[in-house]
Amino acid sequence: MKKIVIGIYLIIGILSFGQEERFTAKLLGTADGKIINSINGEKICPLASVTKMMTILVTYDAISKGEITMNDMVDIPEEARKVGGSRIWMTVEDRLSVRDLLKATAIYSANNAAYSLAYYVANGDLNEFVKRMNEKAESLGMINTSYYTPAGLPPHMTGTAMDVSTVNDIYKLSIELLKNDDYMKIASMKEAGIRNGQQRFKSRNKLLGIDGIYGMKTGHHSLAGYNISIVSKKNNLNMLEIVFGSPDEKTRDTVVLEDLDKFHNDYGYIDLLVQGEKLGTLKVKDGIESEVSFYAENNYSKLLAKSIKIEKLVTIKKNMKAPVEAGTVVGEYKILIDGKTYLKNELKIDHSIERMGFFQRIFN
Repeated sequence: MKKIVIGIYLIIGILSFGQEERFTAKLLGTADGKIINSINGEKICPLASVTKMMTILVTYDAISKGEITMNDMVDIPEEARKVGGSRIWMTVEDRLSVRDLLKATAIYSANNAAYSLAYYVANGDLNEFVKRMNEKAESLGMINTSYYTPAGLPPHMTGTAMDVSTVNDIYKLSIELLKNDDYMKIASMKEAGIRNGQQRFKSRNKLLGIDGIYGMKTGHHSLAGYNISIVSKKNNLNMLEIVFGSPDEKTRDTVVLEDLDKFHNDYGYIDLLVQGEKLGTLKVKDGIESEVSFYAENNYSKLLAKSIKIEKLVTIKKNMKAPVEAGTVVGEYKILIDGKTYLKNELKIDHSIERMGFFQRIFN
């Protein structure tokens, strides 16, 4: 049933492609999972080479489990050498390390490198590797994703169904890959070499180094349009954006840069509380201490639109008479965002306040 639904959405997406739109779907979010903006977030679209992100993740999983190592030398199978589209040079007797194949897959988007990894990780069983891809997607909550190949080539080149997903699902995958420091070092390379530097290639991601962008993956074929998942670090903010279905590379990249620019102009971390900030003072009648002041114990900031209205409301009891026991609730503070309570906490006396003696009260 899931595959039927995906098929229907895919047909709709393909029929609508070619309209004078800048993208089919897009999502902008933080690295910790806060979605800032999503348009057609659940629209199922062809992935093209964005598929390789999962191939890379499954390969790293195999490395972490000790099934393979980065330095393993891989005999390139004939099936991988024959794969078309974007590719690196390979010969019949070629052997490449897992690391070189990862570089070629991540940076140059080489289809034959992606297939070589898939065959090697799954001991020659391509179906088993694709099964791992789908199981990993399920474990990440990618509910609208279906993989059929390790590279994302269109059906007329693979004889399988289309690799499909949504920007919401690829956002989850991007967050997961962002945790992998080794992959991010590779994904950030504008140029790289393999075969001990004998073969070099440039990244397909022309946005690297612009506006803090340092990864992750591009994708394109005729049925998918131009896709991309990027991560950008600027103003101490790690932002992710996924764009699907742009009519050309320039339009896709412009959408990304415009969205990042608008985000940094409109959003930022805003201090809701600053450690040591005075919140208010309690007056205590007849107490050894005549007043007690309350201060914010911690810093508290939140990523918000700069135009948002923030209010701080503090209420403290009046006519409080000693003695006052430690732990007595004497008020509360609230942080309101656009009129809605976002943060709320009680104000408590942290120590007992004794009542003054009779003569002290007379004297005072």
